[in-house]
Amino acid sequence: MIKEKENPKVSILIPLYNQERYFKACIKSVEKQTYKNLEIIIVNDGSKDRSPQMAQDWAEKDPRVVLINKKNEGLTMARYDAYKKATGDFIFILDSDDYIPKNAIELLVGHMTSEKVDVVIGSMTQVLGIIKRSHYTDTGSFPFHKVVKQSDLFPKYYLNFFGKHYFSIMLCGNLFRKSVIDKAMRYTRLCCDEIPFVGEDHYAFMKLFPFVRTMYRTNETTYYYRCGGASSDHFSPTYPSLFFFSDERMKLLDKYGLQEEGSLPLFKEYASVVFYHVKQLLEYKQADKDGVIDFLKDELAKRQIVKRLKDYLSKHEVSDQRLLLIKNDDYEGIYSHVMDEMAKVSFKHKCKKWVLRLMNV
Repeated sequence: MIKEKENPKVSILIPLYNQERYFKACIKSVEKQTYKNLEIIIVNDGSKDRSPQMAQDWAEKDPRVVLINKKNEGLTMARYDAYKKATGDFIFILDSDDYIPKNAIELLVGHMTSEKVDVVIGSMTQVLGIIKRSHYTDTGSFPFHKVVKQSDLFPKYYLNFFGKHYFSIMLCGNLFRKSVIDKAMRYTRLCCDEIPFVGEDHYAFMKLFPFVRTMYRTNETTYYYRCGGASSDHFSPTYPSLFFFSDERMKLLDKYGLQEEGSLPLFKEYASVVFYHVKQLLEYKQADKDGVIDFLKDELAKRQIVKRLKDYLSKHEVSDQRLLLIKNDDYEGIYSHVMDEMAKVSFKHKCKKWVLRLMNV
């Protein structure tokens, strides 16, 4: 049985990189927290704008703030540097362009201490300009307001990290017992500094998950996430890191003996990444057919998950056209498939891009 401290300390970890436009709102939301026993660790990851000065001003007037200045190494390493400085009982991660409701930490600590769990998953509200939309869930996702123990936690929900069902995987907006993160850090590598991940949250959470003994999820909003920004309509240079990520996830399927249930959902997610990246090459890099085929030849030849996919499809009947195109090394077929999809882009999608540009988000 966990014995909780009275008024436990919460370490809020804030990686900061060039966010002067939104950082003030982030600061204000932390300053207004109804829960006061906070340690606020900001890691300035080599910012070039005014945001480090904003952080410095905050640190000078609030003794709870610890500011770390370092060269740019990316979000994952900035969070890791903040974690190494943390002295709190619990950990909360907040990105510098997002913000939290004033009772967020109080709500999470209340559930953590009353239910005596290792992780409390909060609910997220997406923010698009002045529009706010509650984060959605589906029938296969983790239940609300129920303590789930490891005996059910791992066998029922771990496969959700491989695409079986939707699951809240962002590190932000949740409360973690630091002792659990400490234990996971001793036995596995939660952070990966080899590649600038698009899916760094997914990677860290799925590595942490086997060490979590109990988890609780609330439907109360604990995080406001700004979405629909510039990344929605330009080429993402870090997106290809998801190819590497697919191989890493396959290793975890092997490690925990989950190949039978987890392989097909993972193959489908990998195919989605490949086809989307081809679309990016065509739309934003003006790649021609030969350029796309050169990329596909290189990518499909070097990836372990592709070898596993081909072996799987040789033994199982699957009707998914994208998987079959990859299995057959049909580079021209993949190119044609993506071109057809791009030609069918709906008017709704075009309108969304226009709205985002008008809202300047």
